Amino acid sequence: MAVTKEKILDVLKKVEDPGLKKDLVTLGMVRDIEIAGSAVRVTIALTMSGCPMKNQIKDDAEKAIRNLEDVSEARVIFTTMTSEERAKLLGKEPSEMQGIEKVKHIIAIASGKGGVGKTTVTVNLAIALLKKGFKAGILDADMHGPDIPIMLGIDERPLGSRGMLLPIEKFGLKVVSTATLAGEGVPIVWRGPLVNKAIKEFLGHVAWGELDFLLVDLPPGTGDAPLTMAKLISLEGVIIVTTPQKVALADVRRCIGLFVSQKIQIFGIVENMSFLRVPVPGVPEGQILEIFGSGGGKKMAEAFRVPLLGKVPLDQEIRKGGDMGTPKALDADSECGKTFDIIAEALLKHIKII
Repeated sequence: MAVTKEKILDVLKKVEDPGLKKDLVTLGMVRDIEIAGSAVRVTIALTMSGCPMKNQIKDDAEKAIRNLEDVSEARVIFTTMTSEERAKLLGKEPSEMQGIEKVKHIIAIASGKGGVGKTTVTVNLAIALLKKGFKAGILDADMHGPDIPIMLGIDERPLGSRGMLLPIEKFGLKVVSTATLAGEGVPIVWRGPLVNKAIKEFLGHVAWGELDFLLVDLPPGTGDAPLTMAKLISLEGVIIVTTPQKVALADVRRCIGLFVSQKIQIFGIVENMSFLRVPVPGVPEGQILEIFGSGGGKKMAEAFRVPLLGKVPLDQEIRKGGDMGTPKALDADSECGKTFDIIAEALLKHIKII
């Protein structure tokens, strides 16, 4: 007899989460079952992305499924419960982080130094994820240089409802930034404690709603904001932005060191301003000039054993798009659009969304 979803569920009722001491089905951790002939793929939702028992759960579940007749191959992939699902499962009261309870993946975009295009990467990556059908938002946590609204052409202020701040929506993205609260040209001279409090408010008291991805644009360096993010919530991971030159890469090492010390996963590196494409008659792809050197991002990725998610060209169209509030990734046929589509694909594969 052919294998069925019912049979798979039956055997998974005998597989326990080692920490919770209950079976995967009763806990509601089995999210999807795919059967293709004799091959089976099961999606299991962990209570946290860095669950220390996930390898044991994977091994036990795959072994149980393979023991079924007519199953030649069994594969378990993981997703992560939302904060709301986790609170319900564990019987805890809603936390003060209620604003992000329905956010599935919170990913920080960081850099070791300023001027490497971290905000450009954040905005265009969010657009790329949006175009793939995911619900995405951006939290501008760069309190002293909040440029997200400029790059998205946002000039209105957010509204409030029932004690919660409502994100501004642009191009389908949900966005919150101190720049929209303070007003254009108003300096934000906050010390560490105020920065920490603001980030906490933006996470817990903003009505983000259901999001697949919340990208957090961090300030450069290893100061209060990155540390606050690391301690306040369970960041799923971090993407590091750099340029190829030596001075930027030296700062990347410090930045990676910060997140590694907090036991936060590095999803990969994006090398921005990687090369300049100069038109040459008769040469379709033009001449490639490596203005800031070459291979730095790849070497850094290899040194830390993380993926190089992509290389973004030095292109004045990307700069124009940011200045005009129309991110170039909106143009699917542009080199920028294709580049960020590749970066989004690499990210999704790395965190096992696809």
